[in-house]
Amino acid sequence: MIWRRLFYLAAALLWLLLLGFVAKGSLDRLAAPPWGSDAASGEPIELAGSAQVGQAFTAPFPGLYRIEVGLAQAAADPDQAVVFHLKDSPADPTDLWTATLRAGDLPVEGFCSFEFAPRRDSRDQGYYFFLEAPGTTPGQGVAVGHSPDSTLQGASAYLDNQPVAGALQFRTFYTLRTRDKVGVLLSRLAKGRPYLLGSPGFYVALAGIYLLVLAAFLLQVARAALREEEGS
Repeated sequence: MIWRRLFYLAAALLWLLLLGFVAKGSLDRLAAPPWGSDAASGEPIELAGSAQVGQAFTAPFPGLYRIEVGLAQAAADPDQAVVFHLKDSPADPTDLWTATLRAGDLPVEGFCSFEFAPRRDSRDQGYYFFLEAPGTTPGQGVAVGHSPDSTLQGASAYLDNQPVAGALQFRTFYTLRTRDKVGVLLSRLAKGRPYLLGSPGFYVALAGIYLLVLAAFLLQVARAALREEEGS
């Protein structure tokens, strides 16, 4: 009879393990989409002299690790240095991360990528990046794509540390851990739903109830099988 009990226990554990693999596989396929402003409907803003061209934004997801900026360097000196700064805000005196590139290493036209260590707490946090090319002669600098009519929520373009209309041409990318993916999934389930259905906590409670009911069901099945074994 001990072997029969072990069989039922192993079957229940295997079923739960398979359920866990299915749930983990679903989460692994979940990814945060790029966020930003792809368009460049206005005149690009040149990085020349002491000009600083920047963008403030609020990250919609955790794990910010890459920012792409629309740049054009057709008229630039290939040896011109372009400096990228990432900060918490325009007023923050300290950089979170800095990178320096040569204009000749940039694409002639398109997005240039700046990748750094993931900011795990980036969700709903404000950030600011800006680019500069000190000492560049006007007319010979790298230009940054700009959309003056952009209405991107929680974002604003900056020129020389002052806000200007619209947004730069930029995209932000995010890498999610499993627990981050759970949070994103719960937010998507709750988005736009009324009352309790609009609370992520409701779905956490629902999952907890489901697991308790499932555990109780498996326990009853095991008990029934054992009673049948003992009565035979």
